[in-house]
Amino acid sequence: MARPIRVEYPNAFYHVISRGNRRERVFACDNDYELFMEKLVEYAETYEVEINSYCLMPNHFHLQLMTTHANLGKFMQSLLTSFTLIMNRKYDKSGHLFQGRYKAQLVESEQYKNKLSRYIHLNPVKLESSQVLTFEEKKKCLRNYKWSSFRAYIGIENKPEWLNRSYVLSSWGKTAEEKVSKYRKYVEEGITTDNTDDVKCVMQGIIGSDSFKDKIIKNFLLRDSSDIDGREQPLLVQVNALSVDELIDVVSCALNPEIPQNQQRKIKIYMAIKYCRKTTTLTEIAKRFELSISGLNMALHRFKEQLKKDRQWQKDIAEICKAVDEKCNNVV
Repeated sequence: MARPIRVEYPNAFYHVISRGNRRERVFACDNDYELFMEKLVEYAETYEVEINSYCLMPNHFHLQLMTTHANLGKFMQSLLTSFTLIMNRKYDKSGHLFQGRYKAQLVESEQYKNKLSRYIHLNPVKLESSQVLTFEEKKKCLRNYKWSSFRAYIGIENKPEWLNRSYVLSSWGKTAEEKVSKYRKYVEEGITTDNTDDVKCVMQGIIGSDSFKDKIIKNFLLRDSSDIDGREQPLLVQVNALSVDELIDVVSCALNPEIPQNQQRKIKIYMAIKYCRKTTTLTEIAKRFELSISGLNMALHRFKEQLKKDRQWQKDIAEICKAVDEKCNNVV
């Protein structure tokens, strides 16, 4: 079975997620949560990993962290192995505690640090069982939830020395009081808004701007795609073999000829951005369609908005994606 690529370099920022095996409960009692936190702190110190925010849920956890060295894999292996061994002894079990390998999104730090920390801290009120609560009840739930860094962020409990709260709070004001107040308001506003679009795409493996993604793809992922696990990083697998021109040929064959030419062009632009990001930069895609980068981004935005509202378009795009996927899989 192919193993997903782990991009590692010094001072890299990540969003790490791991779920219980078969999505079963990982933490059965307070002592289990405490044990995980103890191991998290222990190995963060050993491997010089900076913890920026975290949230432990009954059957999974989220970490926002920075690796001083290129050692995310070693850190996570030590953390999960140690925790699993102790838990198995405690409950007289054997085998895996977590479901497969952990997922690690590489994060463009400055642009996405606030959105990511808010997403992580909001986990306790995003459960289906929490949807019946009022806004005030959800705020209370967030402030009372013990197994998240949110309480330390907003001063309800003392900040542990190992938690780098200043990394996120630095952009929220001048004084400590102002930073805490504004950040608390920002997170709690997220209770009623959907803030997951930018950070929930776990499968893509990268949270960041288009230029950041291009940089990572060029510097780390163009070298060898033979061991990419398509289940975890389909963005990188789907574009494995097609150039923009090849992609356009496949899309042209799959398109309904009755679709107006201007609409066909929009579809080709959308599909090129979706499938050709591993071998082609956005600048090159824009040039191919005789657009500027801003024009390309505007065209993509307008198409996505139209796609959200038109179910027939959604079906058509899904069929075209199947054709492109099949072509990618058949290219040697």
